[in-house]
Amino acid sequence: MKQDRLKKLESVAQELLSKIIFEEIEDSEKIFWIITILWVKISSDLSYLDVYISSFKNQDTLAHTLARHWYDIQKRMNKELWIRKVPKIRFRYSDEWEFVWHINKIISELEINDKE
Repeated sequence: MKQDRLKKLESVAQELLSKIIFEEIEDSEKIFWIITILWVKISSDLSYLDVYISSFKNQDTLAHTLARHWYDIQKRMNKELWIRKVPKIRFRYSDEWEFVWHINKIISELEINDKE
């Protein structure tokens, strides 16, 4: 599949997954505060859709919760994506946002120190 079509499909899948996860996981705001889909990556043969996720709270239980709801999430993706072969979803936890948060905090502190 062409790269531009893969990128479009990844974008659609990311948007659709965020909606599905929000609807499937009850009380997700209370449990995880914010669930973020950092990015998605579809294999070139459309076999797998790797979804990189993170949350602000209860990071250790996020992957287990999504694994429990995997069947329902996959089923809804199969219904809503109009492509011949719907990739199998694999959730991957990423703590990349923690690194970005830490860097932003350091930069903010440096800016405050420069102004003084």
